Amino acid sequence: MIERLRGILIHKTPLMAVVECGGVGYGVNVSARTGERLPNEGSEISLLTHLIVREDSLTLYGFFDVQEKELFLNMIEVNGIGPKMAQRILSSISPNDFLSLIAMENSAGLSKIKGIGKKTSEMLVLALKDKALSISAVGGENSSLSMPFAEQEAVLALHTLGVKDPGAKKAVEKAVEILGKNTDSGKLIAEALRHL
Repeated sequence: MIERLRGILIHKTPLMAVVECGGVGYGVNVSARTGERLPNEGSEISLLTHLIVREDSLTLYGFFDVQEKELFLNMIEVNGIGPKMAQRILSSISPNDFLSLIAMENSAGLSKIKGIGKKTSEMLVLALKDKALSISAVGGENSSLSMPFAEQEAVLALHTLGVKDPGAKKAVEKAVEILGKNTDSGKLIAEALRHL
């Protein structure tokens, strides 16, 4: 199994990186989110990888961090979710936002992701809800799953408005400081928007 590649990025597209290691160029499929983080061609790069072996192909998937890889591995174990679908999901939503939706059992929110229908979103919730916290834990401090439910919802709402972490999380924390711990998510969102 190829678990990691370190070499020179010789070519990149939004969903593919070609990494040269020891004279061999490895084509690595990446999510759009990882694709955005790729350095300039000619730069050194290190990617976590997972090799999918099929009868007629060997396909390498690459990830910038452990959390994205863990989420990918858990998703492809879900019936009906293949590696391409998992890659598309990871291209559409950040791992933290995805895990928040899973933790909140928000299948309606998941079904808004392109390519995920109602049935698939319900299967993802069922299969991953018990694993969401452990997958989130590998993401380190940036995870919002350790926050109370209303705060998670407020951070997620800010993400959908295009506010990225750590700004979204800090704005919600400031709103909680002003309004108090037991404030509902609607009020937290309104207050958090004042602190961006």
